[in-house]
Amino acid sequence: MLTSEEFLGEGSFFLKVKHLDIRTGHPWVVVMHEADSNKYGVRAGDELVIKWDNRTTEVSVDITNNLIKEGELGVFKDVLDKSNIPENTIIDLKLAQPAPSLEAIRKKLRGHDLTYSEIHTVVSDIVHWRLDDVQLAFFLASAFMEKGFSDEEIFYLTRAVAETGEMLGWEGVVADKHCIGGVPGNRTTPLVVAIVASLGIKIPKTSSRAVTSEGGTADVMEAIMPVELTVEKIREVVNKTNGCIVWGGALKLAPADDRMLRVSQELSMEPYSKMVVSIMAKKVAVGATHLLIDIPIGPGLKIDDYRDALKVKKLFEFLAKKFKIKIRVNIETLKGPIGRGIGPLLEVRDIMRVLQQKDNRPLDLENRALKLSGLLVELVGKAKKGEGQKIAKHQLVSGQAEQKFKEIIAAQGGVPLEDSEDVVLGTEIYELKSDKIGQVVAIDARQLIKLARLLGSPLTKSAGLYLNKTIGEQVNQGEALATLYTVSSQRLGLALNELTKSELYKIA
Repeated sequence: MLTSEEFLGEGSFFLKVKHLDIRTGHPWVVVMHEADSNKYGVRAGDELVIKWDNRTTEVSVDITNNLIKEGELGVFKDVLDKSNIPENTIIDLKLAQPAPSLEAIRKKLRGHDLTYSEIHTVVSDIVHWRLDDVQLAFFLASAFMEKGFSDEEIFYLTRAVAETGEMLGWEGVVADKHCIGGVPGNRTTPLVVAIVASLGIKIPKTSSRAVTSEGGTADVMEAIMPVELTVEKIREVVNKTNGCIVWGGALKLAPADDRMLRVSQELSMEPYSKMVVSIMAKKVAVGATHLLIDIPIGPGLKIDDYRDALKVKKLFEFLAKKFKIKIRVNIETLKGPIGRGIGPLLEVRDIMRVLQQKDNRPLDLENRALKLSGLLVELVGKAKKGEGQKIAKHQLVSGQAEQKFKEIIAAQGGVPLEDSEDVVLGTEIYELKSDKIGQVVAIDARQLIKLARLLGSPLTKSAGLYLNKTIGEQVNQGEALATLYTVSSQRLGLALNELTKSELYKIA
């Protein structure tokens, strides 16, 4: 934030604030009338420094002919959420100086290594929106240049992304776990948190929402409890229960990463190095001392080649050593979805069936959760090598993990389910039946996710699919392969239309 002294100088002008009931998705965008832009030499996309009530910040400007009157500055709701500038306030404006990080970006594009100070300047400008999306895209694209980022630069970037946001601090051992993702279902995180926390190990888990999947862990858990918690509330929950499962986006942990991720998605390109930076910066920010990274590999997943997985593993281990985090990286080939439910409440039901040891629980989900929990228990020193899974199994079978899961839900403000079958699903239902006898040899993961999203997942918590049959199971003609759930006939129609276009199940 600029000081008042830095603001003073030639080129200032004055406009009156006009509130606009519109969100742009950009926290610092304002709009000027074209007559004013011509008068003061301001172009669309320019950065302005604005001052009001002894406060200053930078904004990006758009130009209009009819949204506001001459002499007004249109302020969108995104800006008002963060600044609360009263309507009709007379504010000072002037053109901002070019972002100091632009020279560092040019240097990187020319193939030179950046210092920590230069990278920190870039990241700080990203956080404070002194770089627009085009400039940010050039910085991200430099990772694809012939030289790319060195390991040391990746360390600098990770450190800067963590340090420009909020940092959580804890006493003693803090466990954490992250799955690279891409596998439908695979809701191991809530089970791992419940098992590990039940052993008295702190595990404050920040999770993501879905971008292209049927639901992130935060979307799933939001079906039964609040996941947008303040830092103070997280401390309270973890101190009380040893664990939490919250949406990381509600916090100010590694805020630069959120912008870099959005631009990467628009470009449809994210180097593995950027993915590792994103994960590790948040683990550093959350205060992890012991970290388990799960890298599933297979067709259609984020990483589909074992050699690439090894490169990613090596980078994780390099950064963990730099940050003095004890790490274990698990690489595992997966051939299809994990669990039976695809969609928030269907996945919650899977989780509860495992915790309550129901006969119809998904054993593939249980076994993966036990394996990962065991590895994490060994990593923090609660079990000797090879004995962690046995300890995790005891916590599950004895009911201690279920009890801990319910404690976490209650502490976060939710109402724990008494029974897995209490889950209420969508009332528009369709059974996809097999037209032949045989064995399920494949399930199209991308098609599965697309169907779940067409049915309304993850926003509609009761929507999704239940896999009556999964890979390796026998099926008879006319037997149900999957059951589709949604809340509207229109949504169901979209999904059924999609089913006519491609094959969800491959039966041989």
